[in-house]
Amino acid sequence: MEIRRLDPVNPTVLVVDRDPLMLTAMASVLDMQGHRTLLARTEEVAVKAIETSDVDLIVLAIEELSAGCDFAGRLRSLEKTRDVPVIFLVPYLDAQWQARLQAHGGIYSLLQPIDPHELINLVDRAVWLPHVANSKIGTTAPHQPTAKDWIRL
Repeated sequence: MEIRRLDPVNPTVLVVDRDPLMLTAMASVLDMQGHRTLLARTEEVAVKAIETSDVDLIVLAIEELSAGCDFAGRLRSLEKTRDVPVIFLVPYLDAQWQARLQAHGGIYSLLQPIDPHELINLVDRAVWLPHVANSKIGTTAPHQPTAKDWIRL
């Protein structure tokens, strides 16, 4: 089942991957869907992007479980990304990986090489998470209900 929003919510997605070709490919896929995309090849660049922008979602490519979880843990320690969901791009996935990735904010894991349609599907699902949806209320919809719009029983 594919979930699509009908209202124009355009989250800011931080994509972190060491491979510049993968960064470019993912950015073009996300940009074509109307998402604002920030790119980082290193941890330092990712942290600078987080400090200067409001990030709604992080797509983090990891090659090794410990290093990826350590980096995700450091991102979780930052005030601005404490509750930001993470989609991990992984070379393989087993039960041990899945448990550790979830403990570090991973809401989804996607096997590499990625399927562009699956990436968009997961990003669109993540946009429905309460913290992302709530942060966009009042910024995109032409009309937001007020107290007088609701019938009180």
